[in-house]
Amino acid sequence: MHILILLTNPFKPDPRVHMEAKALAEAGHEVAILAWDRGENYPEEEHVDGFKVIRIRAPASYGNPRDYAFGFLKYYIGVLKHIRKEKYDAIHANDLDTLPLGYFAKLLHRIPVIYDAHDHYTSMIQDVVPQKIARLLRGFERFISKRVDGRIAATEALGRMLFPKLDFVTVMNAKDLSEYQIKSEEIEHLREKFNVQDKFVIVYIGILKIWEPIPQLIKAVRSMDEVFLILGGDGPHRDVILDMLKGANNIKYIGWVNKKDIPKLTMLSDLTVLPSDNKKEYTRVAVGNKILEGMAAGKPIIAGKGTEGGRIVMECNCGLVCDFEDVKCIKESIKKLKEDSMLYKKFSENAKKCAESTYNWDVMKQRLLSLYSRIHAH
Repeated sequence: MHILILLTNPFKPDPRVHMEAKALAEAGHEVAILAWDRGENYPEEEHVDGFKVIRIRAPASYGNPRDYAFGFLKYYIGVLKHIRKEKYDAIHANDLDTLPLGYFAKLLHRIPVIYDAHDHYTSMIQDVVPQKIARLLRGFERFISKRVDGRIAATEALGRMLFPKLDFVTVMNAKDLSEYQIKSEEIEHLREKFNVQDKFVIVYIGILKIWEPIPQLIKAVRSMDEVFLILGGDGPHRDVILDMLKGANNIKYIGWVNKKDIPKLTMLSDLTVLPSDNKKEYTRVAVGNKILEGMAAGKPIIAGKGTEGGRIVMECNCGLVCDFEDVKCIKESIKKLKEDSMLYKKFSENAKKCAESTYNWDVMKQRLLSLYSRIHAH
């Protein structure tokens, strides 16, 4: 099949889209990603891991809604022009912002459309747009979702919420377990590098935002001398978060981390901590990358109570759960896992077993390819 993947970021790269495009290309499909370059000036066209990336240049700043709308419209026009010129057997629309494009193509050219929902988009934007608009978009999403040829959700809970009474396939951002087969000597070398040979280590690599559980983790760890937190990444609240580290000798900020180094740093850690917020719809139905990374590495996990990530941790019996704002629970859970070696060993083994049986990229890839086989057969 000749497959077109629609993406409203410049693919620098987008990890989930990269994994899916690579899997489809390796299965023998001809794959092209049509991405939106908002002014970053990435190559107009390039080949990556067996698939093609084409970028539509439509400059738009990130802080100006009017500017964004004009750039977004230019991207839409560019996609429709491209589809008119090229022949495709399927269109893979990522998230709600590309779904209308896929639907237009289906109506105009009778091309099958697969809708890939990464997040609960309307609940993510409801704090910054009027409620009426969020409700209108949700209704629009439901209307089109019933009329596409295939539906993918990044988690089971997200799929149940977006596609009630409809068939969907769950393709999580699960990890390639081969990336976590790292020699113990290499991990020991990293521990020496960070001078944490005798410490209980937590590693948190991600986008630095204060609505992530980073402030709570910092508060919990800074009074625990025997625990060491390695914090990495960048984001809009980096300076605010770095201010929180002042005076904490057991927390080290290591800056931006290359994606290829995340498995090593996860293997270096003793514990994964991600108690997401269950009060927000989009975080309640999501499963953070760090949880899936921790499972791949065989690490016990502290997840969010009442979240999809917490449900999986409880299902796999590989960790504990805490409310998002409960610093006391986070601290006590860290202490418990540090001191109870039998419990730690059980959770560690269960995390690895669950990753090997279900929560790995090989399983997710097969679900994706099976969906495309069904589309192709029809």
